[in-house]
Amino acid sequence: MKKTVLLLLALCITSMMFADNFVMINVKDQQNLRELFNKNDVNIHYYNDNFVLATSANLNDDMILLDEKSFEDNELYYIVYCEKENQQNYVERENVEVLFSNDDLLIVKSLGAEIKPAKNDGMVAVYNKIARLAQARRDFPTVTEEDALTRTLMDEVSIENLTATVQHLQDYGRRQYNTSQAYEAGQWIYDQFDNLGLDVEQFEFTYGVNESSPNVIATQWGTKYPNKYIVCGSHYDSERSGHGGQEAPGADDNATGVATVLETARILSEYTFECSIIYCAFSAEEIGLVGSEAYASFCAEMGYDIVAYFNNDMNGYLHPGNEIHVDLIYPDNVETLGEYYKNVAGIYFPEMEVRHIEFTKGDSDHTSFNNNGFMGIYPFEDKDNSSPYIHTIEDVIGISVNSFEQSQRFTQMNLACLVTLAGLSTESVMENEYSYVNIFPNPVKNTLTLTTETEGVKEVKIVNALGQTVNEFSFETSTTVSTKDLNDGVYFVKVLGDNPMTKKIVVRH
Repeated sequence: MKKTVLLLLALCITSMMFADNFVMINVKDQQNLRELFNKNDVNIHYYNDNFVLATSANLNDDMILLDEKSFEDNELYYIVYCEKENQQNYVERENVEVLFSNDDLLIVKSLGAEIKPAKNDGMVAVYNKIARLAQARRDFPTVTEEDALTRTLMDEVSIENLTATVQHLQDYGRRQYNTSQAYEAGQWIYDQFDNLGLDVEQFEFTYGVNESSPNVIATQWGTKYPNKYIVCGSHYDSERSGHGGQEAPGADDNATGVATVLETARILSEYTFECSIIYCAFSAEEIGLVGSEAYASFCAEMGYDIVAYFNNDMNGYLHPGNEIHVDLIYPDNVETLGEYYKNVAGIYFPEMEVRHIEFTKGDSDHTSFNNNGFMGIYPFEDKDNSSPYIHTIEDVIGISVNSFEQSQRFTQMNLACLVTLAGLSTESVMENEYSYVNIFPNPVKNTLTLTTETEGVKEVKIVNALGQTVNEFSFETSTTVSTKDLNDGVYFVKVLGDNPMTKKIVVRH
């Protein structure tokens, strides 16, 4: 098992060695946002379309002073999306200082310990690191007609599989990020990816005082551009309703999102793609997007070329009487990716409304990617009529998750966007349609057997996930090949000639 250890708080410490003023600056438009990022005396730590949170040695009339000495005593800063009538839940807490409030949100400071949300409030933790503005891409493809294979793959999305995953995660009960239930759920998700032959790892991070939790990250390596990534993710933790509140089984928030990611991986893992696809299950989303920030920050520091991030968070609740639609959430500087999603939806589901909305009641893991310089979007079930049962004991199938047809639609859209961007290999299509060489066992331990009933010599290459040839040989009707010297992982057996085919195998000693 591969394990990446990320000391998040250490990573967040940048070149800013002296305490500056912690300020809020309202954003007028996209031009104004870019100007703020270019100011030498302003260090932006978080941004959205409406405001930035920054540190600055200087103060001017455009700034709202929040804290005179920022990040000096291990403070934890949070944006809390909270309606006015619920804000007293934070005002009355010990070791919590309210720095700013309006009708929709609070900005608070805590010394030493993370803040738990009250009721259905959304939270974003703000770190002592420099945010990166996502750069708009212009190379997203324009889809003009249905692709037959893409439609076939979309039709493979199983309501039964989605239901089974949600039920399984629901059965853990509350999956708060630092509980045994969360660790068990994370291991189960790991096993599902591993069984698909993906390159899977537990990406551990630390947070607060001796708090740790693992993200689960699975990679399906591209055959032509392995260092270019299409990413889809979800969070697997759930949260109870405030201090001493009800236990939350987290069916809609967010077993439905995990189900979408796992079902997408199940279908796409049978094919090969030019670009790599990363499937993510994040922990600690409910306490401030902590897990996704750890991973997105790591990707930014490592210079990953992430083309797009697709977030999956709550897609199972359909307000009675409403039609299935998508409320698509993204900042204005990610518009090209949002337009790509709407383009794909218009081709495959022309009757379905997709509307770009601003979400003022919370946030999700796409924000971590946007603030680390990547383009991320968030297809959401309904801004005005989302599940009223999240963070409660009633977040279960039948009550909170009442439309697996909607979950299926969201999953189909996630899959279609990934297939189109990642570049489906024609060889992988031939594998599934014209496999005339039997290759077994799979997974393989020490010896791989190939048989065929077709005449003629077959030239064969075994290629690793990075496209490097590790073995080549020929045979007529049958042969056995040693795999003892191959490292554990995913490989591709390529039969060459007039009728080429490719078969994915997993080596597991």
